[in-house]
Amino acid sequence: MARKKKRDTGGGASWLETYSDMVTLLLTFFIMLYAMSTIDSQKYVAIIEAFSKQMNPAAFHMQDISTESGSEEDNSTPETVAEDDEANLDQLYAMLKQYIDENDLTDQVEIQKSEEYVFIRFSDAVTFRGYSDILEMSGRSILDVLAEGLALVEDYIEEVIIAGHTAEVEYDKTDIDRSLSTDRANVVLRYLENKEVIHPSKYLAIGYGLYSPIADNSTPEGRAKNRRVEIYISRKGYPVSYTKIIQDTINKEDGKTDDANYQQTTIID
Repeated sequence: MARKKKRDTGGGASWLETYSDMVTLLLTFFIMLYAMSTIDSQKYVAIIEAFSKQMNPAAFHMQDISTESGSEEDNSTPETVAEDDEANLDQLYAMLKQYIDENDLTDQVEIQKSEEYVFIRFSDAVTFRGYSDILEMSGRSILDVLAEGLALVEDYIEEVIIAGHTAEVEYDKTDIDRSLSTDRANVVLRYLENKEVIHPSKYLAIGYGLYSPIADNSTPEGRAKNRRVEIYISRKGYPVSYTKIIQDTINKEDGKTDDANYQQTTIID
């Protein structure tokens, strides 16, 4: 006679173990989600910046310098701008400013700078006398310093624009103002160009004559201010080159510039 099989009654509580494991995993999962949702915002930003620096370190160079100095301003600069503080237009400005201060020329030479340019204004007393286009020794001396500075920062210069100006004199009937202002600008240009410190194509000379005054021509003091030479040195990548605009316009065919036949020339008149 065959024996009857016994029923298995020993595993009645095994489903509870499985259920408790599942609940534990779910609890762990929700705790992890909660922890992720309350992550420190500063740590999150740090993580994002870490990845960004790996992808584009140049964009964060100036920001790191600002952080180290305690400044909260955004000093990031375009990629086309020099990032080496020892080799940009600030160094040129510092050299000229020191020379002007040491030689008591603050009344005769004005200098300004911005993120985009260095601007210099020479009075007639420093550069030329009367109706002459012969460069004074005082003008030569400061242009020598300017040339030294240009040589240091050539790679960061877009263009050097030299502008000549004269003053309106009521009794003057010679009508030479336009040519005189142009001649003076060209004299300064050629003086700098002969130094061979930057490529000649970066120079541009303009003669405004008496048509761009900064003071009243009815007084001797005003006319003295209007007789001047100005030099505008633009930082590479900021203003569009005046020379290139002219060349692109001249060489334009059917609304397009023929880059293959593009030749860069110096415009001095």
